[in-house]
Amino acid sequence: MRKPQIAVIGSAGIEEYPYNKPDQTMLVVAKEIGECLAKNKCVVVNGGKGGVMEAVCKGAKKYNGVTIAEVAGNKRGVTNQYVDIEVVTADIGFRGPSQLIGMSDAVISIGGGAGTLQELAVAYRMEKPVILLVGYGGWTDRVARLDYLDERKLVKFLPISGAKEVIPTLSNLLQLEEV
Repeated sequence: MRKPQIAVIGSAGIEEYPYNKPDQTMLVVAKEIGECLAKNKCVVVNGGKGGVMEAVCKGAKKYNGVTIAEVAGNKRGVTNQYVDIEVVTADIGFRGPSQLIGMSDAVISIGGGAGTLQELAVAYRMEKPVILLVGYGGWTDRVARLDYLDERKLVKFLPISGAKEVIPTLSNLLQLEEV
């Protein structure tokens, strides 16, 4: 049986926002999510940078979880230290998020800037289940005010308020057996 691959998207770290210190509370919650995913035999998929991405990978590694990062460029070795597998895609200027979302069974979003908004839109168009961990600002909280992105109603966004809700919500969506 294949392990579920869960994308965790959201606020990057100082590599993208050098003028803005990441919200430490958000990073603690992202780490908890990584721990929960690993304990429940889910694979973590993200962009491999700092911020939420590094925190969730760090949490997953605490329980020997598998972490995959999709990165644009022409070389490996550019992700955070908690990434097991790097999937390097061509850097043709503006990187689209479709590969990252495409290799995921569901998406969890925390905070986030324009890149997170792109990923949310792609997830919606690809009809991937989207869980929004609210309370940390960014596009996650803005999108949580909506049920759907447009009148097609492809995927209803599922806002939650804490890391403890992630696995029960995923279990309902993907028929996971909770640990």
